[in-house]
Parts: sequence; C-alpha cells; structure tokens
Amino acid sequence: MQKPMQVLMAIATALAVISIVIGIISRLAGTLVAGFTPSAYLRFTDTCLLFAITFALFLLLGGKLEGK
Repeated sequence: MQKPMQVLMAIATALAVISIVIGIISRLAGTLVAGFTPSAYLRFTDTCLLFAITFALFLLLGGKLEGK
C-alpha cells in the first residue's frame, strides 16, 4: 500500500512544479497558455500540493499504525 501512495505523491508533486512554472511563465509573458489564465494554474498547483500532502500523511499514518 505504501508504494502506490509514494508514486501518487511524486506525481502530484511533479504536476504542481510543472503547473507553477507554466503559471509563472504565463504571468510574465502576459498571455494565456492552453487557454488557461495564470490564476487557474496557481489553483491547480494548490490542489496538487494538497493531494501530495495528503498522500504523505497517509504514508506517515500507515507506518505508525503498522508499528514501524
């Protein structure tokens, strides 16, 4: 159960990093990227980071419940 959570946490973190970079570039260039505003990318980044934090907490909680 820990391996899928680690993979999901890594995917969510990677998506957040990519999204924030695209949002920053979009903000600096003053254009839309793929039809989305920079604030939409920021909101998506927030959501991805919240998912990554949730998966990390599941990993911590799972380790404590299993006695590790």
